[in-house]
Amino acid sequence: MTLCRSQHQSVSPKRTPDFYDQDSNPSALSPRPPGSLGAEEFSGVGKLAFASLWLLVFTIPWEDAITIPSFGTSARLIGMVSGGLGVLAIIERGRVRRPAPGHILMTLFVLLAAISYMWSLYPEGTLTQASTYFQLLMMVWLIWELATGSREQIRLMQAYVLGTFVSGIDTVYLSISHQESAYQRYAGGGLNADDLGLIMALSIPVSYYLLIHNKGPMAWVYRLQLALAGTAILLSAARGSFLAVVVALSIVPWTYGRLSWQKRIAILLTASLLVCGALVFVPSTSWERLSTIPNEFTQGTLTGRTIIWKAGWEVFREHPFLGVGANSFRVMVSRVLTIPINMASLGVTPVAHNTFLSVLVEQGIIGFALFCSLLGVLALSLRAMPAFPRKLWIVCSAVWIVGVSSLTWEIRKPTWFFFGLLLAQCGSIAQKRPAQSHALRFDRSLKGSTSDSLGPQSSIGFTQHC
Repeated sequence: MTLCRSQHQSVSPKRTPDFYDQDSNPSALSPRPPGSLGAEEFSGVGKLAFASLWLLVFTIPWEDAITIPSFGTSARLIGMVSGGLGVLAIIERGRVRRPAPGHILMTLFVLLAAISYMWSLYPEGTLTQASTYFQLLMMVWLIWELATGSREQIRLMQAYVLGTFVSGIDTVYLSISHQESAYQRYAGGGLNADDLGLIMALSIPVSYYLLIHNKGPMAWVYRLQLALAGTAILLSAARGSFLAVVVALSIVPWTYGRLSWQKRIAILLTASLLVCGALVFVPSTSWERLSTIPNEFTQGTLTGRTIIWKAGWEVFREHPFLGVGANSFRVMVSRVLTIPINMASLGVTPVAHNTFLSVLVEQGIIGFALFCSLLGVLALSLRAMPAFPRKLWIVCSAVWIVGVSSLTWEIRKPTWFFFGLLLAQCGSIAQKRPAQSHALRFDRSLKGSTSDSLGPQSSIGFTQHC
């Protein structure tokens, strides 16, 4: 009787993991399908390469905190080491993964930025930005090659979230010691207050996702991170980031109905930590600056941004198709500003303060079309994801769009990290589906062959007996 039941179960097809099977515990995900690759399948060099990549992602939220004279930030050094180790790991593996359409669009965008040197109105700046673009493209490629499995992708999410502790704690410390990064604003990690705000805003839905799928000590880490991220954003008094946080928090009501009562209590506890942090550390000056958001939209210039945007539009009209060259926005706009901008009083520089306008002016309609095509490909790729990860990435994308509407972030590492991680996750899902379909067909054929060997009557009797 027992033996018969065991035999009958051995030929039953395996159930494909559903929404909660895949997402209930990212650290205990389903085994890799045949042919998939991950950091675990590399030798020591490959594992060292992934560790270096993890460290690079960890430094992204505070990359400007440590600067090496005549070289750059510490993140740049770690990125060069990661690139070298990654190349060695790929050579050792003996094959390169086929790129996704998003990677092709990224490469074309970077090549156009480099080629724009030929007509750039600021050639030296174009060379510098092209070099940075190639380094960012290398980071995306490393994520694609080294983080092919769900476990590695989750670890990179954790690296980014844990990295925000450095800049967040530093922000709180600067506030306590009254060391302003700008007038009545605080930002740790060597970051600009606006950049810090968006870095933290992007971490909120990711940390929430990790909190929902973890228990024990790590859950408390994510609770503290959410409270710290909210406090740091309030201390930075970044109005654009504050609006991005409102979008980021939309993931809570969007997923709240599917949570267990234990998870709901955890969310309420996290919210109470955030309220306590805001009451204890955030000064009244931050609240006063944030309260000016409605007035800035209706009557103000968004701290001089609208003046810069008008000048940028004038530059675009003179160079519509190819643009003025990568990294040339600052130089060209400063020549056509109708109203001089006082840097000291406004606390801004004549950069675009809008990622989409910056791309449009510097790389023209062609570069802007490539950039928007990349965003479209990323959006379409979300359809293949399970429910919870899809909601996570929709919210992260919305946070990014709101945040970069007042920041120049096409050249920032967080942008390329999130784009690269999204492509890696979509690639791993696309890789699993053929393997799951093959396994299901194999199980069905095995079941059919067993039934044929027993005969129709024998098969019925076999089933009923079991």
